Amino acid sequence: MAKYFLTVPAIRISQPIGEFFLCSIPAETLLAVTYSIPATAKRSEGLLTGIFGNQRTEIKDRSRQIGAYIDEENSTFPNNIILSANYRTSGDFEDDESLQWRVERVKDEHYQLIVPSPERLASIIDGQHRLKGFEESQKPDRKKMDMPCAVFINLPRPYQARIFATININQKRVDKSLAYQLFGYDLNEKDADLWSPDMLAVFLARNLEGRDDSPFKNHVRLALVQIPGEGKQSSVWKVSIASIVEGITRLISAKPAADRSALLSKEAVDRSKLAIDSTPLRQWYIDGKDKKILELIIDYFRIIDEVVWSHQTEGSFATKTVGILALFDILREGLSKKRLDPNATQQTTRTLFAHARGINFSDDFFHASGAGRVRIRRVLQTLTGLDPTPQRETAEAVSRLLHK
Repeated sequence: MAKYFLTVPAIRISQPIGEFFLCSIPAETLLAVTYSIPATAKRSEGLLTGIFGNQRTEIKDRSRQIGAYIDEENSTFPNNIILSANYRTSGDFEDDESLQWRVERVKDEHYQLIVPSPERLASIIDGQHRLKGFEESQKPDRKKMDMPCAVFINLPRPYQARIFATININQKRVDKSLAYQLFGYDLNEKDADLWSPDMLAVFLARNLEGRDDSPFKNHVRLALVQIPGEGKQSSVWKVSIASIVEGITRLISAKPAADRSALLSKEAVDRSKLAIDSTPLRQWYIDGKDKKILELIIDYFRIIDEVVWSHQTEGSFATKTVGILALFDILREGLSKKRLDPNATQQTTRTLFAHARGINFSDDFFHASGAGRVRIRRVLQTLTGLDPTPQRETAEAVSRLLHK
């Protein structure tokens, strides 16, 4: 049996935003596996001119006060620490499924939350000062105190911002507009020229899920939790919106966190002032050609649906997170190497994937982990000619899979 850093019982809660899980995690464990990115501000002539980051700056005095309270005989914290799991401190989605926090069904409506490693992969949406208070405590054993937690899995950063703003909207300490800014996002769609790359990616992902002509229609969920042991509810494959957001973001930004900070600090007054980088659709993003980006992605995945997805059996890794991300990798590389023409996407995608028909991505060679994504990408690079000199392992796998 695999040994994990942490396994705790959990209760599933279903609400309009999606599912999250209630559980109890010791404070010392939370201090090890969570993070928050303090907001910083710029001032001009005493006035606040720009805020960026994704949390309120830690207030030391407040943490010390909480630390003193923690040391009291009857201290208690009955309210939840709210976490979002599977995003790195850089803001990138953690695509290695062997590291991802996940939930498994034990029996009936009983679940367990599994944290495979002590890596910091959970962003604190609410409760950073409660946790920081434990660092100020003078009683080391208090760090073993259980803390109630509400854990969202695979929840994109802009949705974390929305939750943070909702929690703080009625508190005098943080008003609505400031709450959105503190998290680094302007959620007003009218201000699209100020959207950071990941905010635009969320907007496009919503369109990909909702449009009737999209190959992702009915295949995307906000915070998808794939729970082993659950009865089969649908034969329709689904992926989390996080994987779509990650794939799109990598098409338009090499450093999304830096772009976000530049926009929020007013270093760039809008996205048209951001610098060019090596990503293939960067110029379209800077020029505000959002519709063209969306149409290109739809056209590309229409052919993927025709050539790859329609030939897969249930459980294929081509329709799981690792496969979706690998297919976005190929889109990025194909555009960069000019094997895909953005003005003739369907035609050039069909040509590029001409030799990919019939590959069974359910094969054990494509296991669902970070290595699985790499293996899918390398096989596709070989089949498409993007890598004419594949590694021996990849070449042998391709030969076997083609003649299976």
